[in-house]
Amino acid sequence: MKGVALVFVLVTAANAVAFRPEFAASWQFWLSLLLPYALGAAAAVRALQRQDRLREVLRPRWGDLSLGAASAAALLLASWIGRSALSPSGSERGAWLYRVYLHVGSSDSLQRSVLLTAALMLIPIFEELVWRSLVLDTLTKRLGSRRAPPVAALLYAASLLPTIHLLADPQAGPNPLLFVAAIGCGLVWSYSASLLGRLPPVMISHMAFTYFSAVQFRFPGA
Repeated sequence: MKGVALVFVLVTAANAVAFRPEFAASWQFWLSLLLPYALGAAAAVRALQRQDRLREVLRPRWGDLSLGAASAAALLLASWIGRSALSPSGSERGAWLYRVYLHVGSSDSLQRSVLLTAALMLIPIFEELVWRSLVLDTLTKRLGSRRAPPVAALLYAASLLPTIHLLADPQAGPNPLLFVAAIGCGLVWSYSASLLGRLPPVMISHMAFTYFSAVQFRFPGA
């Protein structure tokens, strides 16, 4: 469990750095997330190699794309509904969503930059290796397959607690959007990884959800 605690502290610290206001729409934002998660993903791969499970967990199979796409579509729809309720356009709380996208950067800059697009795709892959392999496997050994997924999801969401303050708006107040989204998505991805025993469908879901949330489906109700 020390490994889980270390991952939580490091990722929470990375989020606290990456979402500082001065890093909004900058390369420092992406690098602050990419490097710690890359290290965590490397540790996850080494752990899978030691257990002789790397091929089993990461090997793609027929139907993975369909499973991942269906999961991502459901999460995008739920996200759209949730954002419309929590951060409706035209209200003070609409500034929460604006703050999130102001920090990520414009969709045009993301689409035009090969490096930013690569970071946008790599971070979800690394996150899955860290949270739905390294952390979830450790928790499953300690807590069992029933309790481990929700605990992993809650830890994943809790690592984003700094964003509630860092992405706050002077009028709307503390910003819960990323924290709430992480709870919902974390539960889906954690249970999916636990039930399937594999990561490719979950990685596809996470990449698709992240890309379309950041680039395409930005402002519900606008």
